[in-house]
Amino acid sequence: MESDNRSFGGPDVAVFIDFENIYISVRNRYDASPNFESIMELAQRYGRVTIARAYADWYRYPRVTNALYANAIEPMYVPTYHYDRDEGRTGRAIKNSVDMYLCIDMMKTLHAFGNIGTYVLVTGDRDFIPLVNAIRQQGKRTVVIGVAQATANHLAQSADEFLFYSQVDEDIVNAADKVERDPYEVLVEAVRAARERGHVSTLATLKLVMLELVPSFDETKTKDRRGRLVGSFKDFVREAERRKLVQIFSSGSVNEVLLPGEDPYAVSQFAPDMPAAETTVTEEDVDDAELDAAKLTTKDWAVFEEALRQFTEPVLFIQIYDALRGLRNKEIIDLSNQDIKAMIKIAINEGLLVRTTRGPHAYYQIAADKPFQPVIAG
Repeated sequence: MESDNRSFGGPDVAVFIDFENIYISVRNRYDASPNFESIMELAQRYGRVTIARAYADWYRYPRVTNALYANAIEPMYVPTYHYDRDEGRTGRAIKNSVDMYLCIDMMKTLHAFGNIGTYVLVTGDRDFIPLVNAIRQQGKRTVVIGVAQATANHLAQSADEFLFYSQVDEDIVNAADKVERDPYEVLVEAVRAARERGHVSTLATLKLVMLELVPSFDETKTKDRRGRLVGSFKDFVREAERRKLVQIFSSGSVNEVLLPGEDPYAVSQFAPDMPAAETTVTEEDVDDAELDAAKLTTKDWAVFEEALRQFTEPVLFIQIYDALRGLRNKEIIDLSNQDIKAMIKIAINEGLLVRTTRGPHAYYQIAADKPFQPVIAG
């Protein structure tokens, strides 16, 4: 892995390890101890490591400090306090202040050492999201390393780069993880796994789950049906949709991945309420008389095309209808409701809009491979 850190303020690297978080997570999932050598080797790929610190109550882990020193990691002692110690009771420990100590140290480093351009944070704790955001706002690169199923999705998404621990320490990857699998089938598995965990199957969430299921997954090395490499994870999911393995549902800025045949209005928590039956408009509501009576100009069609190209995903007939009525309210076009419905139906008949079906609903999107040249223009 080669990185150009010059655009991130400096060539040097700082490593901060939330020891208890990573230790417990690695022990629970892999029945092993964290491999600090692998972590440091990964960090060195980004540049020269000038600061490396691990935070914990080291009286609880006395055998670990030698391994830290051996890998040039400074153990930072954070005491654990107990309830009622003054009264002689020491049974119940309260949570120590590792998060606070680590956060303060990182912010001090950020402002004191401008030569550091990359911050590697080893943890899965969502409490560090504001810290990661603050580091990035200062023009620095953030890399988060966490354990699968023990890392908050939003923490992983907030960093410039996220790596599962299994990608860092190859020794803990078992033979099953190394078996080559069809990435499109893994995507379907990832959708189901995300739901079982109570997560919304957005693109960012699914990519994390896929990396967990197949640590070597890289969408840019995946090919579509024509044998061409896909360019992004969204392109990868689009290809899976073309293969009818999943469907993409868009609501505002959210893209949610659903399984084939599912009704987004019944499954997605982001889907708007369906319009009441008396206000719902579909292409079946437009008759031939309305088509013949429509008075449409070249300007109207230009506005129509521009409006449709604003939709990045297929949408309902009623959504196109409402968008055009909104343009009429802004006095951009001057068409009646009947003219607007007729315009949409004409675009469908001329093949300018592509129709797809998801569950009981029909969705439309402007044809990407056809020039927008309506035959009928009044």
